Amino acid sequence: MTARGRYRKSAVSKRQVVEAAVRALATNGYAHTSVSDIAAEAGLSKGAVHYHFESKEDLVSHVADHCAAAVRERVRQAWQAPGTPLERLRSALREMRSARREGAPELRVIADLMVQAINEPKLRPPISAMFVANRAEVVSNLRETFDALGLETRLPMSVVPRLLLATLDGLALHDFFDPGDAALDDAIEQAIEEIAATLFVPKPVS
Repeated sequence: MTARGRYRKSAVSKRQVVEAAVRALATNGYAHTSVSDIAAEAGLSKGAVHYHFESKEDLVSHVADHCAAAVRERVRQAWQAPGTPLERLRSALREMRSARREGAPELRVIADLMVQAINEPKLRPPISAMFVANRAEVVSNLRETFDALGLETRLPMSVVPRLLLATLDGLALHDFFDPGDAALDDAIEQAIEEIAATLFVPKPVS
């Protein structure tokens, strides 16, 4: 086998482990999932998992990045959908809400890791990196949208994604532990849009 062939096989195997870890962690949670469990889910040996990842924490770090990237990609597609800047903003906010409300495996893993990281210092760096990447993505898209709309933020731009994401993440917790009437979803999404709208004002005319 050529070096390129071995590299391709190794990359596929690594992705296979990460995807298996997502499935296992989404079902059983971090505390009840071992490297052996993940290896079995991937159809590989435990040694094959450790070939790619030094430890369970190393693997979980890649899993957190994979899960966050998958969710960001969903939202990125909403930002890039056809429509006016305001329509794309509304679409992105609804997609952020929808991704959390659906309880997709990636979101279940992220939520579980966030809880575990409270008492597991080793898990905090990947969760922190996830928050940083999520905020950066929101800032990038907001800047482009608001420039097109001739708006600017009432608050420092770095504060806006914290407020939006905290609102959405808080609603996700409520949905998980205390699901509301599905009929309220439209009202909640409208409220999110209105809250977001209060953070911006027209740019002053120079």
